[in-house]
Amino acid sequence: MSTANPSNDPDKMRQDIQHTRAELGETVAALAAKSDVKTRLRGKAGTAAGGLRQRLTTASQSAKTSATQMFRTATQKTTQRAAATKQKTRQAAATARSSAAPATQTTGKAKSAALTSARAVTAKVSTAVRAKPVPVLTAAGAAAALTVVAYRRRRTR
Repeated sequence: MSTANPSNDPDKMRQDIQHTRAELGETVAALAAKSDVKTRLRGKAGTAAGGLRQRLTTASQSAKTSATQMFRTATQKTTQRAAATKQKTRQAAATARSSAAPATQTTGKAKSAALTSARAVTAKVSTAVRAKPVPVLTAAGAAAALTVVAYRRRRTR
């Protein structure tokens, strides 16, 4: 605030009074803002909520990215295992066919030997599938999914 002027100029005094009133008004407004706890807390809550939304959005995007990468990795591994299982199955079938072909031409003991050989191959494949069922189940799941996709595509045409 201004100090009193020894001069008695009325215009100067009015200006001093108006200046003092303006300063006093600013001071009162600042005190009112400090004492309005409710409004200050709302402002802080709004700021905190904005920060929380930002972190939540970032975490959501990160989770989506991770899920997409994990899905791609799982799909690639499944495809690789299905291909390996398919190859082993083809080899076992070829072995069974080659064992069964001479059996059709022979009689008696030869048929029995070929049948035993085919059963041995079947047992070997069965044991391999029981030991590691995931690749076979994966291949079966992939085949079922492809069948469903093909069926749906035919229906839409």
